[in-house]
Amino acid sequence: MTVYYAGFIPTDAVYAVLFPDLPGCNTEGDTLEGAFSMAVEAIAGHIVAMADDGDDIPEPSPRAEALAKLREQIAGLGFGDLPEGTELHPVPSPNLDMRTRQVAVSFSKYKLDMIDRKARAAGMTRSGFLAAAASAFEDHQRI
Repeated sequence: MTVYYAGFIPTDAVYAVLFPDLPGCNTEGDTLEGAFSMAVEAIAGHIVAMADDGDDIPEPSPRAEALAKLREQIAGLGFGDLPEGTELHPVPSPNLDMRTRQVAVSFSKYKLDMIDRKARAAGMTRSGFLAAAASAFEDHQRI
């Protein structure tokens, strides 16, 4: 699993979260736990958007290097050194392995016939239709 370090910076109202290796990827949370949850969502959205845009996704820095980058980010924002209570934590990034896998799934005959009809009508294969349906579901639902 790939992880990126994130700086969790306490402010008067929230924990601000910055990713030193991913400029522009930031979020916040009311508590440290809430900020971590938001960080997981933020990095997932950021990395997927970068991949969709064809951007190069940087390799994560080692902890010491990430901390140095965080200090630079904070200084660049006009805060001087890291505020007291700032913590650096690893946050998992999404798996973007796009290799196809063969899987076995079971459907009722009725459901399988419906899938095949809709796939044919859309000019798709069964696998392509199911992948598109999963993506559409992901875009509109939270799992």
